[in-house]
Amino acid sequence: MTDEPRDESRPRPLHELVALLPARIWYLTSNGSDMWCRRPYGFFFSTSAAADAFVRDVGAVSEPGQLTAIGMDAGDLMTDQVMEMLQASAVTRIFVDPAIDPASGDVHGQILRLQELN
Repeated sequence: MTDEPRDESRPRPLHELVALLPARIWYLTSNGSDMWCRRPYGFFFSTSAAADAFVRDVGAVSEPGQLTAIGMDAGDLMTDQVMEMLQASAVTRIFVDPAIDPASGDVHGQILRLQELN
C-alpha cells in the first residue's frame, strides 16, 4: 500500500485494466457476443446479478430481454483484439459495476479510462 494518491482518471494500458478488474467479469450483449455500449462508455459487472439489475434499470432504453449478460475471465476478455474493437467503436471509458440514479437517470460508478493503442 502506498500513500501516493491514485489517479483514477488517467488512461490505463491493458495490463493495468486487467489487474483492476475482478477475476471474472460480465458484460451485456444484444446478440450473444458483441458488447453493448453507449459511446464513449462500455459496461462491466462483477456479478451476473449486478448486470441483470442494470438491465432492469435501463429498461427505458431497451426492450426487456433484449440485453443478456455474459461472464468471462477478465484476462480472456481484455485482449489486444478487444481493445482494438473498443477503440474502433469509440469506447474510451469502462464503467465497472455502474448503477443508475433513480432520481436523475444518471449512470454512476467507477470509470476506467482506456489507453489509446499505438
